[in-house]
Amino acid sequence: MNGVTRSLCTFEDIRADERTADGCRRLRLTLHQQNQAGRITEQPRSKPIGRAFALVQPTSDRPALKPEPIKSSEEKAETVEVIKVYLEDRRQEQQRHQQSLKMLSDEVSQIQEVRYCLKTLREQMATKNKGQHKFLASGYRVSTPSNQNISSSSKGGAKDDGQGGEDEVERAKMREVSKRLYAQLQEAEKKHQEERERLQAEGVDLRQRLGEQEDKLKGVEESSERKDQRIEELQRLLGGMTQESQALRDTLRNREEELRELRKIREEGRNEEQRSEQLEKELAILKEKIHHLDDMLKSQQRKVRHMIEQLQNSRMVIQERDRVIRDLEEKVAFLEAENREMHDQMDYFLGGERSNSHLSSDRHAQIVYSKPLKPTNSSNKPLPFIKIIETKS
Repeated sequence: MNGVTRSLCTFEDIRADERTADGCRRLRLTLHQQNQAGRITEQPRSKPIGRAFALVQPTSDRPALKPEPIKSSEEKAETVEVIKVYLEDRRQEQQRHQQSLKMLSDEVSQIQEVRYCLKTLREQMATKNKGQHKFLASGYRVSTPSNQNISSSSKGGAKDDGQGGEDEVERAKMREVSKRLYAQLQEAEKKHQEERERLQAEGVDLRQRLGEQEDKLKGVEESSERKDQRIEELQRLLGGMTQESQALRDTLRNREEELRELRKIREEGRNEEQRSEQLEKELAILKEKIHHLDDMLKSQQRKVRHMIEQLQNSRMVIQERDRVIRDLEEKVAFLEAENREMHDQMDYFLGGERSNSHLSSDRHAQIVYSKPLKPTNSSNKPLPFIKIIETKS
């Protein structure tokens, strides 16, 4: 077996066993073997021989985290090595939880490197120390490889018998690598411890704040309850006062009705005298008003008579003007009639000379009417005759 491959490390959640009294959750770290089908990649490598130790912090010193389980796709019928990490449950915020998961993933990557180195060492040491078990500094047990791995490792070990010097050099290099990895692991554990302490301090601070807020909330709730009780008492008192006020109003209304009846009984004798005096006063006032109205009526009648007289005078003036206008119209008509008569006479005298030549044609052309004018009024003034000539074309 001359090649080596990177082993696949996965997380798997293991439910708490019923016999565990601490109630912790178990996180299983599974490392698959190198002889899986389809995953072997041949690479030239050196074969270091040595020991490597990986320290895992105890569960009591680790911060309480809520691990998210990552389950493998399928269960393989092969030899697996399990590292159980016990993590206590805790309650933290989502952001702190994500940071813790990130730190845990960094630690897992470092542990995978350590596992890879330990795997190579076990393959080299399996040829010399068959059946031996190695324990880590934290007390966790790492089982030896299976028979198949031992057989494959024995073949590789047979080839390494002639390489003693090279093995020593490889062991030294492996020790240095182990020390470096151990230092890195300690540094990671230190950072993890500091982060845990910081988170614990923040948790204590948050718990204190939460306690203060709860105390304030309780105080507010108590104050609210007291206010609610006070409001209920005030509402009850207000309801009682409302009922009492209604009762007092009813009583007052009854007393007012009784007092009104008593006043009516007492004032019945006085009402007649007061009524007579009031009627006398009203009668005097009415007489005065009637006298005043009579004066106003007489004044208005005088004004109406004066206006009627003015209207009659205006009508007489208008009639006189109409009579003058009619006289003028009659004069104009008389003058026009005289004018027409003169024109007719002139036409007659002028037309007599031409009557012989045009007698036959003018006989039926003109019709002369004489009509006396009738006077439109009762005057005895004589009026002239009016000659009307009708011409036919």
